[in-house]
This record gives sequence, structure tokens and C-alpha cells, in this order.
Amino acid sequence: MAFFPRRVGILGGGQLARMLAQGAFSLGLGPLVLAEDFSDPAAQVSPGAIFGSWENSTSLRRFLSKIDLAIYENEFLPCDRLKIAGSGLSVRFIPGIQTLYLLQDKLRQKEILLRLEIPFAPYWKMPKDSEPVRWCLELRESLGHDLVLKWAKLGYDGKGTLILVGDASDHQKSISSFVKKALALGVDVFAEKKIGFKRELAILGVYSTQGEFKHYPLVISEQENGICKRVRGPAVLLGVDPKLEKLAMEYAEKLARELSSEEPFGGVFAMEFFETEKGELLVNEIAPRVHNTGHYSIDASQTSQFENHWRGVLGMPLGACSSQGVFAMLNLLGVDKKVQGLPNPTSRLHLHWYGKSEMRSGRKMGHLTAVGESESDMPGLMMELENCEKLWLGG
Repeated sequence: MAFFPRRVGILGGGQLARMLAQGAFSLGLGPLVLAEDFSDPAAQVSPGAIFGSWENSTSLRRFLSKIDLAIYENEFLPCDRLKIAGSGLSVRFIPGIQTLYLLQDKLRQKEILLRLEIPFAPYWKMPKDSEPVRWCLELRESLGHDLVLKWAKLGYDGKGTLILVGDASDHQKSISSFVKKALALGVDVFAEKKIGFKRELAILGVYSTQGEFKHYPLVISEQENGICKRVRGPAVLLGVDPKLEKLAMEYAEKLARELSSEEPFGGVFAMEFFETEKGELLVNEIAPRVHNTGHYSIDASQTSQFENHWRGVLGMPLGACSSQGVFAMLNLLGVDKKVQGLPNPTSRLHLHWYGKSEMRSGRKMGHLTAVGESESDMPGLMMELENCEKLWLGG
């Protein structure tokens, strides 16, 4: 039976929470948002914003006491604090707190993937009593290939990742600093084999608490300095083997059904992949929430990822995830100079601005989307997206 709470809430006040709130409005929902300030992106569009921080136990419990269902903007919330703050209240968390605990740690993600026989890059956890530089040098020498150091938790948009290419001895200061920051945060460090991939791919799955599963098209994603910059799709119309989309869909459904076996699981989640030169599909990361690689869905899909997230957690019938033709998305990242005004999209482009009060280099300020009839439209769409950004930045 579908779950129809009287009051729903979003833990977070950033751009994902903003678009989740907008997706909720289309279903007649008016979610409360836990935001730190009235200028936060989500607070600007949510009359029901409550100001406080999930880091403050008092404000967190006050927020949870006002809602029946809580969803997350990101997976980095402290699970113990959520349990304590929600103790004795009627609030329900979806995905469940235990699921959040499992997926917020990349090492625990790998344990789940291993159990499900879903492939990923070889990795080695750094022992707590090791000397980081020596461990990396010895590992690099014994394996004979380049490595990527990663934080098990709290890594996003390039943060928490250090690529070690060539002679690892050239990276001694970087390794020491990287591990020191992780230890200060209480985060484990591991090394992955650096994959020589052909391209990066991603798929969004949608799972209902009633057991229904759907997925959006496999897409091609491009990163700049570890931050998602461009998304194009559907991937199968842009040169990606349809077998890889089928495989990605199977992996996503297998993961969703596994996670739902222990506690309620629902909503949108993302799986990011490497397509290797040999045509293999290796999981890079899992995100138990709406995702940057699905922002195109607001304009290109029959149902946006944000509306479908609510449908999934509430146990409503899932909306169609299909789209017509091709689509593209370009993230608008901040720069270290003053930029006047907003981007001026052409008639074929759609602007989604997040309303952030301060621009910083690499900060996601908004995104542009474009939709075309066929793959032959893609070069022109990408040119319009890039030119719009260039003019906005004064280039």
C-alpha cells in the first residue's frame, strides 16, 4: 500500500533540495526544508523552510518532529545523529538510515557490489597503522600500474580523490596532505587501480517502495577537475553499445531489490560507470539520491527524476522515464572573476538557476539543458550550450 504522509521534509537546502521541492509541487506536496539560511537555494522556493543545521541535534529534532517522512539531499548525514534525533518520533526515513549508512561509504558499496557479482575496479584499503607515502610507493611498485587514492566517505566533485600517475614519489606531499585530511575527518582511505576507460557512463534507477522498478536512459558524462560538466544521451544513440545499457539496467535493478530486502527503499538512485577500452562496464560509485547526471530529465523526460523520486518514496506508480530524440546538459560552474547577470539561453536551451548568493570557482551555479530530434542535432546543441556559457562568462 502506498504511503501518504501528511507532512514531508527534505534534509538539506542546496540545489538538489530546491529541485526536489519543485518536483514535489507538481504532485500537490508542500515539503518542509531544513536549510541553514533563508538565502539557500531550496529555502527560496519553499514557504515551509525551517532554519537550522543537521549538525545541531536540537534543530534537527525540531525539524523531524514536524514531518512524517524525511528524504535526503545528499548521503553525507551522520546516521547515528539521525537515529537519536528521530527517536520516539513518527518520522520515517526513505531510504532507511541503515541503507544510507551502507551507501555513504565507498568501501561498503564495494562489499554490496561484490555480493551481487557486479564488477568494479580492483582496490586496496590503506591499513590504519601504515605510513601513507611508503604504502603507496610499495603498492604502486608491486602492482606496476597507476593508482587513484580515494576517501571512503565525504568525497564529491573531485574532493576526496587523488590521481597518482607515473612515479608515485613525485606525489609525496600530495599523498601526505590527502591522507592527513581524511584522518582528521575520521575517514578511511583506499587505493583503486586507475582504469584506462573509453568514457564515463551513468544510469538512474527509480525504485518504488511497492517494488516497481524503472530506469532512465544510460548517459555519457564528462568531468572537469572531478566535477560533472556535460551529460549527453541517450548513450545508445551516441555510439554506446546497447548491451551496456541493458547491463547497467540489470545492475541497477539488482541493487535496488537487494537494498529493499532489509528495510524500505525507494526513489531515484544513480550508478556511475567506466566503460573500459575492452568494452567492460565497471561501477565507479553509487549515489542513493537524485543526481547531477539526471538533471536533463526536467526538460527531456516524460517525468523528471525529481518528481519520480517522490513517487518512489511514497509508493505511487512511477512516471515514464523515456524521452524523445536526444538531450544534453551543461553545468554552469563558478569562476574567480565577477560575472554580470544570468546566462541568456537561446530558444532551444533551458536555464535552471540555483539562486546561490555567492559565486566561487567550481561551484555549481545552475545548469542548461537542450533537447533535439535526433543524434544529428547533438553537435549543434552542444555548440549552443557552450556558446551560452562563454557569453555569460564574458568570453
